[in-house]
Amino acid sequence: MITNFQAFGLVHIISILSAVFIGVVFIVLATKLPQKLKVISLLFAITIFIIRAIRYVFDIKIGTFSPIDLLSPNVCNIDLYILLICLLKPNRKLFTFVFLIGIPTALSVALMPGKIHPDPGLARAVLFIMSHMMLVMGALFLQLIYRFKITTKDLKFYYIISAIGIILVYIFDRISNSNFMYLTSGPKGTILASLFEHLGPVFYVFAIYLLLISLFSGLYFISKKIKNLSSDKIA
Repeated sequence: MITNFQAFGLVHIISILSAVFIGVVFIVLATKLPQKLKVISLLFAITIFIIRAIRYVFDIKIGTFSPIDLLSPNVCNIDLYILLICLLKPNRKLFTFVFLIGIPTALSVALMPGKIHPDPGLARAVLFIMSHMMLVMGALFLQLIYRFKITTKDLKFYYIISAIGIILVYIFDRISNSNFMYLTSGPKGTILASLFEHLGPVFYVFAIYLLLISLFSGLYFISKKIKNLSSDKIA
């Protein structure tokens, strides 16, 4: 186990770039070999699954794995399953979730992976970061290759859903004395911790929501820009 993993240290950066590299390889392959797109998408889905599965193998070896972990309702776990389904059977509505919800959630975990990682320590930390970055790259793969369209109606829907979700998670955090989505405090040494210190608990949660919908809006415009580069569609 390690208890002092260094955020944005060499290992952290290499872990992120490794996932980005894998994603770029599949994007290039899909671009160059469109006739093999189904096979490439399948191989990409398998790669994402294997990276996550190796983490579970580590947990099994030290006795911390539970089958319930596979059914965990956390956003990244849900995003993983939806992404894998979408890679195997492309669908615009499923894509909208993995792009608008999956990217900011998985990216925030990959960028702020925490200091404590169980055995085998560094190796598990690397896979933890990579598995979350692969969720980001999977969503980008779907957008760049399939050119899905995200509508303003989709955007408004996720504005509302995220507001409801934050309220429910905040209530749960308070009742259970936990800190899902960092709603009761920010990780030490991060910008979220500074926001919490300066804004206080109420305005801090509101700031988190504003940050989230700003990310949604940014991703929406990025998706729109990519979509405009091509007239290809898959509904």
